[in-house]
Amino acid sequence: MLDEKHIIHQEGHIAKAVFQGGMIVLIAHIQVYIHNVYLYKKYFSINTLKYITGIIFLFISYFLINYFTPFRFVRSEEPVTMGISIFLVYLVGLGFYYAHKNILERNLLFKSEIIERDEEIRHLKAQLNPHFLFNALNNLYGTALTDPKETPDKILELSDLLRYQIESSKKEHVTLDDEIQFIRKYLSYEQNRNPKLKIDFETDEWINRVSISPMLFMPFIENAIKYSAHTDKPFCFLSIKTDKKTLFFKMRNNFTLERRKFSGTNTGILNTKKRLELTYKNKHQLVIEDKNEIYTVELTIKL
Repeated sequence: MLDEKHIIHQEGHIAKAVFQGGMIVLIAHIQVYIHNVYLYKKYFSINTLKYITGIIFLFISYFLINYFTPFRFVRSEEPVTMGISIFLVYLVGLGFYYAHKNILERNLLFKSEIIERDEEIRHLKAQLNPHFLFNALNNLYGTALTDPKETPDKILELSDLLRYQIESSKKEHVTLDDEIQFIRKYLSYEQNRNPKLKIDFETDEWINRVSISPMLFMPFIENAIKYSAHTDKPFCFLSIKTDKKTLFFKMRNNFTLERRKFSGTNTGILNTKKRLELTYKNKHQLVIEDKNEIYTVELTIKL
């Protein structure tokens, strides 16, 4: 384009110039491809003699094409200059080859990490099923001892809760609205089981426009109700709010110091922490405080 004597500046020769340019790029591409994919990948550091022999023949062919045909990648006719320029073409091509290879390897590694993360999340969700069922059976056992007539109704309520828990665990995300409806049913069940339990639950109008990982809050809620039940005036305060960009969860309950003697598996809390690290890595902040017989959980998630 800068050479005013080039045929592209001559009337009626544009098509010829474009064709020659295309052929030059094609020949260079073929030469570099043969070197990278066939010679370098197959023989370099494995069979040095074959690699050197192959690259000599490839270099000579490229040199002859440049010297005796109009499809010259290198315009200079000086043999030394032409040789150095051809060598640089191979060198630049090899650089692109390694850049492409690096991108593919990183992409493959990234996909592998995603698969491993998804498998681990599914495993953690699967652990929540028996954990939730274990707590539910404990509740039923208590109901059967204190109020046997209520047991059938409680079984129906728990079956509804378990159905949602099992179905939601198969999904990657659920709507916050569905999750809150489930939490309301669970809190209603617990409040009917323990009339002394006082529960305050706050939400806002944006909940139906947000999706989250299912059953994310339940371990905190279960623990709050479980430990608060040992007090004379059990209470739980629960707040789930969002501004569509950030989700704010807060749980506060009372407890007695004797609760430390209570033996539990801690599976739910540990799994939830792992799930948060895997699903919302660098996008969440979890603060748990245990002070003056008040247990507080504050979770912030950037959506």
